[in-house]
Amino acid sequence: MQPTSSMNEQFLKKWQMGLQIFRPSIDNTSVSERKRAIKLSADVAMASLRKGTTCWSRALIQKAATEDSFLVRQMLAGIKEETLINRKLPKIVCHRKIVRRSKKILMRRKSRSAMEEVTAKAKKLVKRKTKGLRNVVPGGEFMSNNVLLIQETLDYIVSLQTQVNVMRSIVDAAEAGVER
Repeated sequence: MQPTSSMNEQFLKKWQMGLQIFRPSIDNTSVSERKRAIKLSADVAMASLRKGTTCWSRALIQKAATEDSFLVRQMLAGIKEETLINRKLPKIVCHRKIVRRSKKILMRRKSRSAMEEVTAKAKKLVKRKTKGLRNVVPGGEFMSNNVLLIQETLDYIVSLQTQVNVMRSIVDAAEAGVER
């Protein structure tokens, strides 16, 4: 799933708004402070595109609110900050029928001890990979459901692609302006 041009435009508008809010305080600051302001405004802009419908967007908004609540309030003017932070996670049910069917197929193919060994290895691998995902995705540590974690990760990746596309187009435009 690729980010749409409207997502890119919405992100750019929100990001510009965040940078304009920071502008008076940024002019006489260090490079690290400017970097923090750019990242913070980009994170809030990216999260505001989802309007708090995803766990990762609520986690980014909550983190940004602890760093600069004025910025978050300004950028999320049409959305209530409290409802975004306190919203509950959606429930997703795993399809037990598919799991049972796959177990039956594996049982027919392998002996019970070999089956248990393969299952233990697979569970260990899945546990390690999901732990890694929980550490990467904002708010992932609060998601106990693996299906929800994967859905959130995919949505977060699309949002990051949007952010990269917009930033890449800004760099391309700046380089084209320098070449003239």
